Parts: sequence; structure tokens; C-alpha cells
Amino acid sequence: MRLFEIILLLISSIFPLYISTKGYQLSKKFPLIIIGGVFILHFILEGYRWQMMPCYLINLILVWCLYKAYAFFNGGWIKKIISGLTFSALLLLAWSLPNILPVFSLPTPTGKYKIGSDYMHLKTDRAEQITENTDDKRELMIKVWYPANIKDEDKEPYLNDGDRIGFAEKYGLPKSTFNYLNYVETHTYRSPKVANQKFPVLIFSHGSYSKASGYYAIIEEIVSHGYIVLNINHTYESTGTLFPDGTIKLYSKEYDEKYVSTQEMAELAWKSQQDFNNAKTESEKFTVSQNILKNYIASEITKRWSKDITSVIDTLKTWNKSSFLANHLDTNKIGVFGHSQGASAIGQSLLEDDRIIAGLNLDGVQWGNMIDSTLNKPFLYMSSEWVPPHPNFNKYAFRNGSSAAFYKAKINNSGHASFMDIPLMVNLQLINEAGTINPNRAYMITTDAILQFFDMYLLNKPTNLMDLKTKYSEFEIMQKK
Repeated sequence: MRLFEIILLLISSIFPLYISTKGYQLSKKFPLIIIGGVFILHFILEGYRWQMMPCYLINLILVWCLYKAYAFFNGGWIKKIISGLTFSALLLLAWSLPNILPVFSLPTPTGKYKIGSDYMHLKTDRAEQITENTDDKRELMIKVWYPANIKDEDKEPYLNDGDRIGFAEKYGLPKSTFNYLNYVETHTYRSPKVANQKFPVLIFSHGSYSKASGYYAIIEEIVSHGYIVLNINHTYESTGTLFPDGTIKLYSKEYDEKYVSTQEMAELAWKSQQDFNNAKTESEKFTVSQNILKNYIASEITKRWSKDITSVIDTLKTWNKSSFLANHLDTNKIGVFGHSQGASAIGQSLLEDDRIIAGLNLDGVQWGNMIDSTLNKPFLYMSSEWVPPHPNFNKYAFRNGSSAAFYKAKINNSGHASFMDIPLMVNLQLINEAGTINPNRAYMITTDAILQFFDMYLLNKPTNLMDLKTKYSEFEIMQKK
């Protein structure tokens, strides 16, 4: 929380008791000046946010009590009990809301480059499979994060309207719910010039029905070390995609109801988990894994998103000639990484696109036909700490490994959201799916491993990837022969 928010909350906690004891005997001018002054400083220097509404309400009641010389807890014992319980509930809410949904700080990037971002609108000739109109073609928005030369550009706000409005829509909240994120300071500048050299290219694919660019904590750090990251927004399958004309295309609930969240898919997922956990032999577990990995709807999404990655790669040479990225893309050094469903698309793209040099999976089940394939490129699979009854289908999906280097890593005490900004946005372990690890610690381990991996295979730098298990006690890594 911010300084004046804390002071207002302390006033809310202490002054009611003060007023109920000695406050009526003393001058009301001094407490009114304190409360009024802190309110004014808070609104001017920090700004209003809805999470502070219970705190504002308590303070307004305090002002009224002071002005009327009225004891906060007044009357008979029944009235005092009711007042006390009401105040306690309101005070609990006042402290909880700004703590659970804070104005958070992103990790400070450690690389030598400043960070800029801009957007590319990619129109493909591929049929759009999500909509009913057969004439629709697949269109993607790509957020480009890049090392930048900064002059007088402003920093961008945290998340654009597509991400924010779509995220609010996902949970049935008002569109303005996440306006308070304007107070979150990013380290990314809006549309500066690209730093004057060529950089290796990393393509990033987000998780299904998630905020496409809700990965500032890891992407800013990677870019600061000299990579251009092309952050794909998979249209209709993220929370929301903002297009240049202001149109926002939200997650397609119609497609979800028809193909994704069906009874057939739910039964397949449930039965596969039960069968896997009840299997007695490796052969039985392999059979269950093969069936679910190839037939679950996520397999189709994986193939579609892999084609999105290929569409981006197809366009790189054009962008390298006639866009703000001209002469800044090293198209001979392309890596891919992703999270969750996007991580699955990464594995598929490695099988399908020879232009990719190396790939990295962040906590994604490898849907599709990887289980029947062998990679021929360097690959790092990094997971959170999966706990029973979570079935380890990936043990069989990656059974053949790679004829090149194949690494398997895990961050202990982490959760599925530890690779996203969610643990910063939602400071409550019960709902943020981020385990017990400190979020910034998880980001540090993740970005260190990502940079070591791509430095080694895209830049041919000697790295200490395997030594990270000594550097970080929570980190496990092994290389599959």
C-alpha cells in the first residue's frame, strides 16, 4: 500500500477509540485538520481508488462524529455491540481490499537497456476458426517489447484497455474495475525508437483466457538484456484484444460453450485424471496420457496457436524492412517461449517451423502430437510445483525428449500463476494460484533461467544454466540425455 493510504487506515483504526474516550473533551479542530490534510494529500499525490472506499467511509463518519462532538461508540450496551461489530467488519474490509488488490510495484529490470513497446496489427489469409462467419480471416495484435533509446517519451500504463476490460468481463465486474492500475508504474516507454543495433527475436504466447500482456515482470527483465519480444495476443482466446481502431474483441464465450467447456470435454478431462491416478503400470499411464493429450480440445487450440506463431515468423522479414523495427530484427536468431496453453503451442511450433532455433515451456501441458514425436531443437520445460491429484501427463508427452538438448526444471513452492503478474495484482494465496514462494523470487529464478537458456542457444554464449540449482535453493533442473 501507499504511504497516505496506510495513514488513513491507521486513522480509521485508532481515532474511533480516541473519540469514544477523550475526543469529546478536547478540541475537535486538531483531529479534523489531520484527517482533512491526509485526505487531501492522498487524493492529490496518490489518487482515489475504489479499494479504499470502506476506509473513506470510516473517515467520513469520524469527521461527522468530531464535528457533532459525538462519541463514536455511544449509547447502551446493545447499541455499542452493534456499533462495534459493524465497525469491526468495515475496518476488516478497509484493511483487506487495498492489501489484496494493491497498487503494486513491478520488479526493476537489471539489464543495461531501457524498454520500449509498440503494437503490430497482423492480418493473415488464414480462416478465422473462432467466429461463425466463413469470410473472417485471422487477425492478431502483437505487442512488441524492445530495447529502446529514450528521449522524452512517457511510460505506458499497466495493461491496455483490451486486457483490463476483458479481465473485468471475465469475472462479471464493471469495466472501470481496473482503472486503479493507472497508478502502477511500468518500466516500459511508449513508442520510443529502437536501440541502434540488431537484436535476437523471442516470440511469446500467453495462457488461455488470460491477459495477453499480463507478464510484465518477466518480459521487461528479458528485454532489458537485449532481446526483442513479440507478445502475441491470440484473438478471441485471450481476455481481450485491442485493435488500432479502438475495437476490442473479447474472449469468445460462444466458441467456448460450443467446443471448450462442453460436457464431453469435462468428462474426458475428469475420467483421464481418474484413470491416470488409478493406473498401476507405466504402460497404462502412457495410454491414458496419449488419449487425453491428442483428443482434448486444448490439442486443437495448440495447433491453431502454433500457426499464429508461424504467421508472425512469416512476417518478420517484411517488418525488418518497412516498420519501426526495420534493420533491428536478427531473423537468424529466433526463439519461442510461452505460458500454460501458450507453452503448449511453443512445443508444437518447434515441431512445425524449422526457422525456430530453441523453445521454452513455462508450466504448460504439452497437448497434441508431441507424445508421438521427437524434438530436434534445444528445449527447456520449466514447471511449477505440481501436487496430487494433478496428473503428470508431460512425463509421457516429453518421453522422447530431443535429439538436441532437453532440460526439465521446476520451481518448488511455486504455482501456475507464478510466471504471470497475477501474484502482484492479487495478493492472496488462496486465490492467486501462485504457491507460497515470494513472487519476486519466482520471477528472478524464471528470468534467470530464460536468459541463460536463450543466451546459450541463440547467442552461443557460455552460460551457467545447470548451476542455477545451486544459486537458487527452490530450483531443480536436469538435462535429459
